[in-house]
Amino acid sequence: MNRIFEALNYIIQALVEVPQKISVERIETPKTDIFTISVAPEEMGRLVGRNGRTAESIRDVLGAIGAPMGKEVILDVIEARAAPPRPQAQSARASRRRTRSKRRRSNPHAD
Repeated sequence: MNRIFEALNYIIQALVEVPQKISVERIETPKTDIFTISVAPEEMGRLVGRNGRTAESIRDVLGAIGAPMGKEVILDVIEARAAPPRPQAQSARASRRRTRSKRRRSNPHAD
């Protein structure tokens, strides 16, 4: 496994209360490692810190680990959001009733 990725996981587990709620995605190229961290809203403050100081410090540490390997490290922290609620399904009968009533109202002189 990549030393940078191992260091990032170690730091994250030390900072947050529930590391299972955090997801880390990694994109690796020959000269760059890009890490995207998806964080639960309640863990965001712990990981980012005041004015982004903690996140910036993490970037500095990861950059220092990647420098001897000739790699640039990019770190993005994204707040995970809950999925939007799904609309409730209508019954087929209710849907048909609405369609019929709309047709009747749209042409009042049809009789």
